Amino acid sequence: MIQLRKAQYSDARAIAHLHAAGWRDTYKNVMSSDFLENHAQNERFSHWQTLLNQSNRDMAVFVAEKEGNVEGFICVMLKKDAQWGTYIDSLHVSSALRGQGAGKKLLHHAAEWVRSEDSESPLYLWVFEDNVRAIHFYQNLGGEIVEHTVSDMPSSDNAPVFRISWKNADRLVVSSC
Repeated sequence: MIQLRKAQYSDARAIAHLHAAGWRDTYKNVMSSDFLENHAQNERFSHWQTLLNQSNRDMAVFVAEKEGNVEGFICVMLKKDAQWGTYIDSLHVSSALRGQGAGKKLLHHAAEWVRSEDSESPLYLWVFEDNVRAIHFYQNLGGEIVEHTVSDMPSSDNAPVFRISWKNADRLVVSSC
């Protein structure tokens, strides 16, 4: 059974591992192989240590555990953009749990949190155009492609990305049920 809980500082290594593994599995055609193989793990560990060490009321990170192991996570940031609202910064699920509803549960849980903090806030995320599986996943949960541009991530070589948006957390909560 999958259990959801708020992430703790001690989860930084497990989250970084999932994040880097997700990038290696999904973004081989988007991000540089040198970065993915030699730098992503340490860069993500440093990133998550910093993020989880902050006391930020406008940010939440939740993890999905199965049998005591962190197998997925989501990070959301309230009021990140004046027009687009709450930013879904990351959503990753281990390959072992993909297709078992963990991503949907994490999104639903995060949307509930957003709704409790700012019920009118729209939500958005960026996804690489190459990640067709994720695009379909988000669209099946009511997300709409509202922008097409290029990534500003240094390791992505200006790969094309979509902004996917929900009008508010209610839209995401309802579509996740």
